[in-house]
Amino acid sequence: MIIRLDPSMLSAAQLRGGAEKALDDIVVLLTEQPGGLHHAVHEARRALKRLRAFHRLFAEGDRAFFRHQNARLRDAARLLAEGREVVALAETGEWLVTEARKPQEAALFKRVAAVLAARREAMDQTALEAHVAQVIAACRKMRDALTDFDLPDGRRKLAKIVAHGWKRILTRGNGVVLSVAGGGKGFHELRKSAQTLNACLILLRPLWPQAMLARQEMLRPIIAALGRENDLAGLALLMERSPQDFGEPIEQVVLQRLIAQRREALQRTALQQAESVFAINAKEDASRIALLWETLSR
Repeated sequence: MIIRLDPSMLSAAQLRGGAEKALDDIVVLLTEQPGGLHHAVHEARRALKRLRAFHRLFAEGDRAFFRHQNARLRDAARLLAEGREVVALAETGEWLVTEARKPQEAALFKRVAAVLAARREAMDQTALEAHVAQVIAACRKMRDALTDFDLPDGRRKLAKIVAHGWKRILTRGNGVVLSVAGGGKGFHELRKSAQTLNACLILLRPLWPQAMLARQEMLRPIIAALGRENDLAGLALLMERSPQDFGEPIEQVVLQRLIAQRREALQRTALQQAESVFAINAKEDASRIALLWETLSR
């Protein structure tokens, strides 16, 4: 489900072929569902996010096309979001039980986990399957649209395009880090920036394998921490929307405070690590990417 570059051919045709294969793989995954429906939905959402990162990286080459395709990818991912959220919250409930520090916390978290597990069991599978069918149809349309994929084949032109996209992604990520460090509440945006950068590192790994892998190792704990923080934020919101499902008012106050404490700890950890990852000089790094692209594609 990952677009990978062939180090011997970094051309527009090869990039188009990679995007086509990624969409084909999503269709196969959602059609055959080898690990079950929920696993297929989870993996498909990850693949759609990676494809969006691919589009951002090369957007400078054909802005109108990539903007349109990106909107389609976004809408497809949203169709799968609700079903995935229910499953993710149930998994978060199980995680909270393992994180309990006292018997009282454990008892509260077990009740929360039971409520979230019940929501997962009661989820409308028919609606989710209908959304899956819509996503499959959307992926097929997006694949057909790739005939309009128009990037220059010139080595230097492509190098310039990818360098521009890389610089923009790094610059935006650094801006998000600075905003959050300054007291902004942009941890969701920070997570998206980290995921986008990770997807681009996978895509560009043949250019500079050791450096790309090293950066991925730095990103993994950030993505994991912010993913958990995002799930806890969803749980806190669910408790506000459906307080009747989460016990007595005093218990809910305690639960919200415990959840807030864990979110703050995850945020601190992620921000400290992200400041190192995104501290790279975007302009200088983009120049390196352009040079590597030109030399590798010769």
